Amino acid sequence: MYAVISFSHKNVGVALREKLHFDDTDTITLLKQLNNIDGILESMLLATCNRCEIYVYLQGIATKDSKDLIVTQNEIKTTESNHYHLRHDKALHATSCQDKAILESNGNRDSNYHALTICHEIIAKLANFKGIDRDILQDNAHIALQSHAVHHVFSVASSLMSVVIGETQISGQMKAAYKLSYDNNLCAKALTRLLHFAFRCAAQVRTLTDISKNPVSVASIAVNLGLEYLDNTLKNAKILVVGVGEMGLLCLKNLAKHNVNLTLCNRTKIKAQELLQTHNLEHVSLLDFTLLQTHINEYDVILFAVAGGVIVTHEMLEKVEKKRIFFDLSMPRNLSFDTAKLQALGYDNIEVIDVDSLKSKAATHINARKESAKMAMGIVGQFVLDFEHWLSGLGVNPVIKAMREQAKLASYKEINRAIKKGFIPEALRENVEKLLHSTFNEFLHTPTMKIKAMADDEKADSMLEAIANVFGAQDRILLNRYKCEYDITKQ
Repeated sequence: MYAVISFSHKNVGVALREKLHFDDTDTITLLKQLNNIDGILESMLLATCNRCEIYVYLQGIATKDSKDLIVTQNEIKTTESNHYHLRHDKALHATSCQDKAILESNGNRDSNYHALTICHEIIAKLANFKGIDRDILQDNAHIALQSHAVHHVFSVASSLMSVVIGETQISGQMKAAYKLSYDNNLCAKALTRLLHFAFRCAAQVRTLTDISKNPVSVASIAVNLGLEYLDNTLKNAKILVVGVGEMGLLCLKNLAKHNVNLTLCNRTKIKAQELLQTHNLEHVSLLDFTLLQTHINEYDVILFAVAGGVIVTHEMLEKVEKKRIFFDLSMPRNLSFDTAKLQALGYDNIEVIDVDSLKSKAATHINARKESAKMAMGIVGQFVLDFEHWLSGLGVNPVIKAMREQAKLASYKEINRAIKKGFIPEALRENVEKLLHSTFNEFLHTPTMKIKAMADDEKADSMLEAIANVFGAQDRILLNRYKCEYDITKQ
């Protein structure tokens, strides 16, 4: 069973999300802990400025006849926001944004209950790892299981759940997150299948809709807002970009299209110089990071995108007459203050915009892409159905193929032996082959139909495994690295 635990801009504020920031080292450490939880087979973690999400694949759970595992309809409470809360012995609290309660989804209450129990163990591990109150994470977590989880992952990959719908950064971020997990043996076949389909879905959305036409991003919207803010003072204005990561580079590229007085500041000056040369931005000035506090009050617009948390406090600011706008695009945030705090301290001419504030600023863009988003959601829905159907056939298709291949090999073997001994003339080989193939097809038709019918029945797994062993299909299924297709090795 697939499961997703999500903390995103849709359900969690920036203050909590910045506490859920992960670098590669922390990601690997946490995922190793999660994979030690009984029932978790694979895991990966996606951490961006707008979301922290854990994707896991859980071991199949057999149905048990136990009253302790049954949760009655009365225990499911629906809030006004269509979030579903489940209480069982005051120990389990699950939240889902789907159209029906998690326990009732996919038709298997017992499996869902066990999956939810594991999800809350994951939340407990996450809370302990980050030093966050467990109840806070549980109250804010969005949990999705199986088809709902698949739909969530496909929607995220297709940028339908981004702050800026249609932005293309998320696809690369998901690929990097998957590769990190795979390369460290933290995920394998199951999540590979899921992510492979997710990337195909995202590509189809971009191809068949206008959702990524004239692509925009958080960085481009921030730049446009900054330029609108400057209005007629563009030529005389001074703009500073702090940081040369992905977000900082996007800001630089967007600003470089305009005739502005642009400066770049980064902790490592050599890295900043190399970036400017690589992207033909030599006209951009450089500011030494150690001089940021000295010169910060000279700039009209500053875009902060530096890893590592707070680098600017209000004590570094001077009260000047000109209006200024600061964009805090990093996670964790680079600024220790927001607009309200500055106003309370008497800084009336500075506006602070963080990644959450950009959501309202991006409303015009979102409205313009509503029709494309509707079409994209239809594509996502179809891919979810295709994925579910594909999954259901994974266990039976190799068995059917192996069964038919063995029948074919047996017929060739007997025909060759009969011709060699003179029982059948060579001239009749083709006709005899057709006769035998027709006979085997007729004989195997009913078994094939019955095996296909087992695809959607979890209880038939042991029977399918036995049939696979009989025909030698189990050892012939291999998964390619970073791919989702099966290779059938030649005998």
